[in-house]
Amino acid sequence: MEAKRDLRRRLRRQRRRIPASYRRRAERRLRAETLRAVRRLRARRVASYLDADGEAPTGALMTALRADGVALYLPVLQPGQRRMAFRRYDAGTPLRPNRYGVPEPVPGASPMAPARALDVVLAPLVAFDAAGRRLGMGGGHYDATLAFLRRYPWHPPRVLGVAFASQQVPALPSEDWDLPLAGVITERGYVSLPARQSAQEGP
Repeated sequence: MEAKRDLRRRLRRQRRRIPASYRRRAERRLRAETLRAVRRLRARRVASYLDADGEAPTGALMTALRADGVALYLPVLQPGQRRMAFRRYDAGTPLRPNRYGVPEPVPGASPMAPARALDVVLAPLVAFDAAGRRLGMGGGHYDATLAFLRRYPWHPPRVLGVAFASQQVPALPSEDWDLPLAGVITERGYVSLPARQSAQEGP
């Protein structure tokens, strides 16, 4: 199997090459599919992300979720740690770039919530496969933050990838610490995955 580093590099290039016209159409469909999934799960506290590096866009879906009464949170990197915190994100929340250049709420700008208090985490990804494996950017931040779900798979939050359908691949390499996804939301619909299916039903 292709080395994970080389696979990530190749698939990131592929993700960045998705045309802008297709991204605009996909964003509308992602908004609708995400709203449907969140409503079916009755989620009221949802962590999302601000897209970068060609990731599936989240601007329209976050606006729609907020209009639906959902409390939105964004991940915040912690100094010297892999585990992330989650800070409330509203339209006027001030942002600053983190060490990767990704905007995140400034310290003290809004209330914090632990991962265990969230209903859903919408996670970006480089690729996913039918076994529920996720290839991220390589920092391990989501894996470390949500590591408790490997021991307590029935515990909230439900982790859903957000991706373009073209990001699905036949198989990905895995490590013991990788956090499997419960499902993936794409512009073509909800992809139900085997992870955590014994504990929770998919949308």
